[in-house]
Amino acid sequence: MKTALALALLIPLLAHANFAECILDRAPGAANDVAASAIWQSCMAKHPGGMASVGQGSGRGWLSFKSGAECTAKRAADTRSNRAASMINGACRKLYDEPVPDWENGIITPPAR
Repeated sequence: MKTALALALLIPLLAHANFAECILDRAPGAANDVAASAIWQSCMAKHPGGMASVGQGSGRGWLSFKSGAECTAKRAADTRSNRAASMINGACRKLYDEPVPDWENGIITPPAR
């Protein structure tokens, strides 16, 4: 019974809520571009909408990174693959950079939660 309860509490922590989080979980430390491509493909298989399905700034919160650059500096520091580092940068900027207002249409889109 204790094992089932522990698994029930742990499984949501292991699941990736979206494509960007999948990349940030799997790409840091990738040693080569072939591994980075495989990570991209597996995250796309789990989250078919890709980065377009992630709300701009949706990772922002009290305890989160303050910007995409701060996230990239921390998460990509030990990543040897340039492709993986670029993927990390894209995911960090999508999750932690503020939404950009659409002045042309008078719309400021809040981050998707």
